[in-house]
Amino acid sequence: MNNRSIIFQLSFYILVTVTVTVAIGVYLNYNFSRRILMQKIEENAIYQSDKVTNKIAHYVVTAQEVTRNVSAQLPYYDENGKLEEFLTNVLKMNRILSGFRLELKGDDGKRYIAIFAKSEKEFLVLHDEKYCQFPNFVEIKSIVAKQTEGLWSDPFYCPLDTSLLVTSFTEAVRNSDGTVVGYLSGQINLNFLAKLVAGIDIEKGGLSFILSKDGTFLTHPNPTWVMKKNIYDIPEKIFPKKRAEYEGMMRSHQEGSGFAFPEFFGYEKAWFHFSPVPYTYWTVVIIVPANKLFLELDSLLRNVILLSTLGLIAVLLIIVYIMRKMLSPLSTIAKSIKRLSTGDIRVGDQRNEIQMLSSSLNELQARYTKYVNEQNQSKKDRRKIEKDLKSAKEIQTAIIPAEFNPGRKMAVIDLYALLDPAETIGGDLYDYFFVDSTHLLFTMGDVSGKGIPAALFMAVASTLIKGKSTSLSAHEIVEHVNNELSLQNANQNFLTLFLGILDIETGEFSYCNAAHNYPYILTASGEVRTLDKTHGLPVGVYSSKAYAGDTGYLKAGDRIVLYTDGVTDCRDESGEFFGNSNLAQTIKTIPDFSAKESTLYIFDRLKEFRGEADQSDDISLMVIRYKG
Repeated sequence: MNNRSIIFQLSFYILVTVTVTVAIGVYLNYNFSRRILMQKIEENAIYQSDKVTNKIAHYVVTAQEVTRNVSAQLPYYDENGKLEEFLTNVLKMNRILSGFRLELKGDDGKRYIAIFAKSEKEFLVLHDEKYCQFPNFVEIKSIVAKQTEGLWSDPFYCPLDTSLLVTSFTEAVRNSDGTVVGYLSGQINLNFLAKLVAGIDIEKGGLSFILSKDGTFLTHPNPTWVMKKNIYDIPEKIFPKKRAEYEGMMRSHQEGSGFAFPEFFGYEKAWFHFSPVPYTYWTVVIIVPANKLFLELDSLLRNVILLSTLGLIAVLLIIVYIMRKMLSPLSTIAKSIKRLSTGDIRVGDQRNEIQMLSSSLNELQARYTKYVNEQNQSKKDRRKIEKDLKSAKEIQTAIIPAEFNPGRKMAVIDLYALLDPAETIGGDLYDYFFVDSTHLLFTMGDVSGKGIPAALFMAVASTLIKGKSTSLSAHEIVEHVNNELSLQNANQNFLTLFLGILDIETGEFSYCNAAHNYPYILTASGEVRTLDKTHGLPVGVYSSKAYAGDTGYLKAGDRIVLYTDGVTDCRDESGEFFGNSNLAQTIKTIPDFSAKESTLYIFDRLKEFRGEADQSDDISLMVIRYKG
């Protein structure tokens, strides 16, 4: 065989490989035909069930949104005496809903209003409690009163028409302060379920039905089963294997499939598929008799053999064509590699493809070596940048004051602050120092942007604040700092800044807020107040800008909390902001702690809220406790 030509050897090996491949393919097709057919049936079942679940979800979502919107507007229409007219008009415009059930609390007791659509123009209005409630209404009320989301009821028969199967979505009615003043239930007619399921086109003579949360049949080809039988109560012989597994998947609202022996098919083996309906606890089930699943097996096998034979013939023709054209493509490939290695579109007169490939590989090796050297240099440059950043962080840390230690004379002040940058270095700043023996200057700011530019701007601003603090007027100091920063601000950075000066003997402090976050004051009695005044634009935007100021007072035991927007803009893993309301509530719950303990208490709550989410902005906190 080795003495044969390359063309002969290649032809022989390719023919043997193709023949073995075709034989294996036919064998695998024969053994996996059932799996292919089963996949086809399952895909069709999933497709049909998805169509039904999407239609049901449309009804459910529409009913939910209408009920939510109506519950939000109910207090307004109730105060204006147009409640029944409003509910009737909503039913006219939303034919998905078949009625409303309303329970309202009042000073003179509970009120009940039930409005049902008898036709497109006729509506029945009742004020009887029995028409406003349904089987698990008390349980649903206790749940929706504690959460912001409404809740669907179990299906039940309408008291006006016992042949009408309905379900209700209940939403709490709240007044402007969030107090629950009633419960509104939007009702939909479930007869549409039977119509949707009847429209499913199941192959192989199958059937489909829908189950409720507890397994009760909501629809079935045998109408005597509806609301009368439960799938979890069926005989053991229907699910001889994996009964507990299937039941667990259905109860936990999962999708699955398997084999059973249903009563409807005379306990003959059948394949089934079940999937949950979005926004509800219902489940769509599709069943197909097993003896009708594999009728196409023989036809499929014949088609596979025919296609395999045609494919073998096609491969033989391709082999002949490739052998004839082998030398030409080899030469083309060698020249292409040569051009790639040299970068020159012109190729010399060298005709030996093997030698051409060898020289091209040598050239590629040289280019690869150059590439590796460049990568190593890039790593060195990156390490240098990291070293510079570390040095910059150390410098920034040195600018920020160390832990507050006023000494015995200043024992009336307890102060602590921390800074947690989002990157190696950040743009937040805080500072505190005594202007004279009785006046403490404290400040906090947030520079626009992050990284080295923000850190440099922060350093300049911090230096200017110390240099310009020659008076006891907060707004004058802010004006001086703004003038200096605005004159040399080519990058258009700016700084939100809060600056206060506290008289430690009287507790009076003057302050100026240049578009910074509003500080909070936690009084000794546990009350939370906000210094909600802004006295001008951020610092560094416009020169010669005048800033106003205000004064406040701290009593013994009062604490003032300063922070940057990295606190309120902190997000959890779902993207929700921590916000001012959470911060105010957190401050309100701080025990009688020192300034340091209070600061760390807020910071720990912030870390718990953020969880595993990335920190998006610099975080700064400062707490001053006045003990005078």
